[in-house]
Amino acid sequence: MKFSKLIIENKADEFKSKFSNKFTPEQQSKILDNVPQKYWDWVGKNFDTINFSSNFQDLVSKLREFEKISSNLPKTDINSYKSVEEIYNALKQYNNRPRRDYKEMEGGKVVFDDGRFFVVNPQTHQSSCHYGRGTKWCTVADSDYQFNQYNTDGKLFYIMDRNADSSDPFYKIALLNKFDGGKTFFTATDEQTNILPAQIGVSKYDEIIKQISEYMNSEYSEQIKIFSDKEAAKKERERQEALRLARILRERREDADDRRVENEWALGPDCPEEGLKAHALLEWLVDTRDIENRTAQDDADIVRIKGEIERLQKQYDESEDVETDLLDEISDLEDELSELEQKIDVYNIVPTGEFYDCTEFEVIDAGLGDRRYAVGNEKEMQSSCEERVDNLIDDIGYDGFGKGFARGYVDDEQVADYARDYLGDDVYQNPEVYLDESERQLSEKQEENIAIYKMRIEKTQKEIERFEEILDDENEEEINEKIEELSDLITEYEDEIQSIEDDPDGEFPDDLIEEKVDELVDDVRSDPEAFLNEHGIDWEQFIDKDEFIQGVIDADGFGHTLNSYDGNADEVKIQDKWFYVMRID
Repeated sequence: MKFSKLIIENKADEFKSKFSNKFTPEQQSKILDNVPQKYWDWVGKNFDTINFSSNFQDLVSKLREFEKISSNLPKTDINSYKSVEEIYNALKQYNNRPRRDYKEMEGGKVVFDDGRFFVVNPQTHQSSCHYGRGTKWCTVADSDYQFNQYNTDGKLFYIMDRNADSSDPFYKIALLNKFDGGKTFFTATDEQTNILPAQIGVSKYDEIIKQISEYMNSEYSEQIKIFSDKEAAKKERERQEALRLARILRERREDADDRRVENEWALGPDCPEEGLKAHALLEWLVDTRDIENRTAQDDADIVRIKGEIERLQKQYDESEDVETDLLDEISDLEDELSELEQKIDVYNIVPTGEFYDCTEFEVIDAGLGDRRYAVGNEKEMQSSCEERVDNLIDDIGYDGFGKGFARGYVDDEQVADYARDYLGDDVYQNPEVYLDESERQLSEKQEENIAIYKMRIEKTQKEIERFEEILDDENEEEINEKIEELSDLITEYEDEIQSIEDDPDGEFPDDLIEEKVDELVDDVRSDPEAFLNEHGIDWEQFIDKDEFIQGVIDADGFGHTLNSYDGNADEVKIQDKWFYVMRID
């Protein structure tokens, strides 16, 4: 029989024995079948048998509620509550607690508010961050990219439940309501969901969605009209995307020109870290032959050629005849200028944000399309890899890295310590299951009986000695007969003592119990996986997470751990500093 099943059966028997005078067998069965095991003892002590049937279902319901929200109560341990009424009052106070309120913010239009549910359409990234605080939505990140993306073909609505605890994934819901009518819901943990009607009630859901639809038809009727036509919707998306990309490119060119004019990234002792990273990426791009680097000589030649073109163009304009030689010369110079201008310098490399703890770059006006790059020093790469692996653990679990690899990081001693607590309590409470009956100690009553028999033996022995002293020829036969009777009596006493010692009914010795616990723990230590499997215990809780994360990084390296594009991370040295360069898209 498995230990876990044995333990539960023992605890059930213990409950029945302990409360046999309070509950009928039928009532005991109801408690054991419907109440979680960890609450049995508390219910036995605190639940009144008066009106048992009518009150029991309410008790079960309240215990389920307690189990769900106990971590939010002032007293989280049920044994801290001295009566059923006390725990009922604690639950009532929690349910009647002041509800959260939402401060309206500029840039967010309130669409619905009935005192419990608050629905807002965030129209700016700032208002999205304000109303989405406490969630994992990408639309509340530092960058406004995802927020703008979601608003190209629809609108976002945040549905907030004032009554729900912040640990409830449904306390905030994001709705992407597309102009073509499509709806997608996300929980506060950014999980897509389809069960909102069941969560908040069908009628309330219908009321909220109706209000949102009326708002959409009022505020965005033109967009809805466009997106109702698939071809028009496609063109509108393409138009908005082209405008967005043009705006971004224009802003990046302006920023790059400002840096170029100020020569902010000139190599030297004052070059900032961001500039050094840009130089590292530039050198890497040149090495991989993706681009040609514009040198100082190229810049001088560009100035010279532009001046020469201007001079020749002026000469051609002032000439009364068509000077074909001049036109050919100007054309050759323009081709040379175009070729030189296709080369880039470090200022064509534009920082666009962060890739984990590394700096993300794009290269503008170099024909490299939408490629993205990341550059980081060793410390940034290490912390980025740690975050990446940590996120993967949340997404795919330790098993996703290979069960054999992950289980290599199970701390056997931690499992053994857990087993000592897990098994030890049951061994101490139910030693008869684990030890032989012959290993019991004598009870106090048995000790008393043995002492009485020994005292009788001693007394009888003295009687024998007295008879032996008066033994003579005259009464030899009679005295010997008496001595023999007394000797038989001593034998009977000794047999009684032996019988008691052979069948002790006292407690088991503590040292034997501890030895048994040590023996069981040694078995676990020698095969911890068997113990965890047998008892259905999650082995992942015994993994040293930090050690595991470092193990993954050591096994895969920075590139393979962090860079899902091609698994590479190349080192480049700039001014005695080493940087890792990756193409990430």
